[in-house]
Amino acid sequence: MVFVGCIVLSLVFHFALKKVERRFDGHAAESFRLISNSQKAILIFIGTILALSKLDFDVTGLVAGLGLTGFALGFALKDAISNLVAGIMVVLYRPIKLGDNIEVASCKGVVVDLNLRYITLQTDGCRHLVPNSLMLSNKVTINNS
Repeated sequence: MVFVGCIVLSLVFHFALKKVERRFDGHAAESFRLISNSQKAILIFIGTILALSKLDFDVTGLVAGLGLTGFALGFALKDAISNLVAGIMVVLYRPIKLGDNIEVASCKGVVVDLNLRYITLQTDGCRHLVPNSLMLSNKVTINNS
């Protein structure tokens, strides 16, 4: 019953995210899809652990092991996770858009692509891939004159 409750809760979140997604442009669809898939996996995982616990399985070792694994993965992937979270913020809040002339972290150019990992800047024959985390940790100058 607990497992079914988690699945129902996951579906409710999924449909709520779909409704919110309609308010944003096409670039945000990737972010919402990522959030929706992540919440489904997390809720199904929690439901499975709770269901096993209700069936009198000892899940303390499993939970402790998964906690340590999550900590190690989080530490190892902190830069990738930072870029991903920053990418979601860039897509949702849209501080810059395609065609903007920006300067960030000593890179200057016209924004030709935005995605969840990096921003592509085009300069005189060069392309710079700027990680999204730099957008949050550095000053960004937008020159639209």
